[in-house]
Amino acid sequence: MKKRHLFGIVGGVALLLGSFASRFDSFSFTVMLAAGLSLLLSSLIRYKRYGDGPEQDERTKKISYTALAASFQIALMAIILLWWINYFNPLRAAIGDLLGILMLGMIFLNIFFRFYYNKKEDLMI
Repeated sequence: MKKRHLFGIVGGVALLLGSFASRFDSFSFTVMLAAGLSLLLSSLIRYKRYGDGPEQDERTKKISYTALAASFQIALMAIILLWWINYFNPLRAAIGDLLGILMLGMIFLNIFFRFYYNKKEDLMI
């Protein structure tokens, strides 16, 4: 077992146990429980999927970099659009709302482009 998977599993279990030890504070309980479960599950899934074999190859790296570049370019255009919307004031939005929209948009665009480029046979872009 790779150290990366082992540390993820041990860290997830430690966060889960720590969350139950600090259940007097509901916010820290919720955060530690969510972090522990996500760390534990993602480490177990990665270990089951890859085992001790390689996790990335050249094609996977190229897909990841291309998807990140595409989502960044679209997010940059969205930032410019939101700036113009704020400049002309057709609607009022708090900065937290705009940043939340941008963060979720970048995440979903990156996931979309990874699936899109993964389905393509030829990655000559």
